[in-house]
Amino acid sequence: MKKRKKLGLALGAGGARGLAHIGILKILEKHGIQVDYIAGTSMGAVIGAFYGAGHSPEDLEQIAKTTDWRNIVDFNIPKVGLVTGQLIERKIDKLVYGKNFKDLRFPLRVVSYNLTKREQVIFSKGNISTAVRASLSIPAIFSPLKIGQSFFVDGAVGDPTPFDVVKEMGADVILAVDLFVKEKTVKAPRVKKSSLMTYWKEMFVVQELYQLKNLIFPEEWPKFIRRLLMWTFDKLLYPARVLRILAGREIPPITRTIHQTIQVLTNNLAKERLKNADIDVLVTPSFGNLDWYDFDKVEEFISIGEKSMRKKIELLKKKLA
Repeated sequence: MKKRKKLGLALGAGGARGLAHIGILKILEKHGIQVDYIAGTSMGAVIGAFYGAGHSPEDLEQIAKTTDWRNIVDFNIPKVGLVTGQLIERKIDKLVYGKNFKDLRFPLRVVSYNLTKREQVIFSKGNISTAVRASLSIPAIFSPLKIGQSFFVDGAVGDPTPFDVVKEMGADVILAVDLFVKEKTVKAPRVKKSSLMTYWKEMFVVQELYQLKNLIFPEEWPKFIRRLLMWTFDKLLYPARVLRILAGREIPPITRTIHQTIQVLTNNLAKERLKNADIDVLVTPSFGNLDWYDFDKVEEFISIGEKSMRKKIELLKKKLA
């Protein structure tokens, strides 16, 4: 009897675009194709971990649709990142049922980057939520995760689409999903109510207000006077009013610039790594105007993932035959 070829799935980084991985998994399961190994970077690590913990693609779709992304964003005054990431790590731990790597239904590798030692790190043991949190520490957005004496950032810095990792895991056939946009696109209009980026902008203003309040009314002042003045400050300059006044206020330019620069560098890195890469099937979804922070566009991303996988499903079957 012919030995079944083992499939390795490399799930690339890409922020909200990583929701397309759910569509990829839906098509694979629909065609009865078993995944034997997964290596994930950033959002690819998130989806890979949830899938390995026992969630079906349909479960993942429901999780994505019902999650209020704003409730797991613990905003931070920008020093090394807009978001501390603690709430996200707790959410991940809950959804993987507190499991370690050894508890998953297939081997998983999570790619991160050790900023202190300036080297790529591949997590393969220990707590899953910690590894995934390390992998999705997008520079200038998330604060780096400290483990021991080292600081870890998004794995996309060194390996945006970890096809090489699944090969080392023992895969006979490699299916890689690269999410980086290859062409310049026009940004789509944002729905203010649901846009995660708009929420970050608003929260930045709120945090600035509270910092300003503490500077104006130092703790050394008599408590009664300080409380009275702070109460007056809150009534006159409560966040909702200030947000209306400061409509259109941007997040710190340095944060935005750093992230855009990293996106360009990572895109170029992804292009170079994919040249002459040892990949059997490469899936490159086309996202049009959808951006990395459009977490309110769950159905669109999943649909794009399904569409892109359908185009390559027959090729994959031939490779696995």
